[in-house]
Amino acid sequence: MFGFGNKLKVPAEFKDRLEVTGKKHGFDSAQAFAEHLVDKRLPQYGIPEEMTKLKAQLDFIVEEHGYSSRDEVVEHLLERGLRAYEEPAESPEELEARLRGLGYIE
Repeated sequence: MFGFGNKLKVPAEFKDRLEVTGKKHGFDSAQAFAEHLVDKRLPQYGIPEEMTKLKAQLDFIVEEHGYSSRDEVVEHLLERGLRAYEEPAESPEELEARLRGLGYIE
């Protein structure tokens, strides 16, 4: 699933949802949206600052937080992020507030 360094390979089962939802929210590609979702949620896991490579960060999360694999971590982050963007909102302002509260936008 993962390339070397900081490259995230998007799981095939998420590509369509990422493409459709990402386009609705101004992302150029499924890849860009997936990277956004993962990058915004990684800090919640208390990853040491010296861990800059994605693989090392995911390994830390697996070891410290009880996931079974890096794939499971990425799938969880993507599913959670997609749900945040896909849930209906009464207004654009409500959606923006929800995404800001979850840390996906600043």
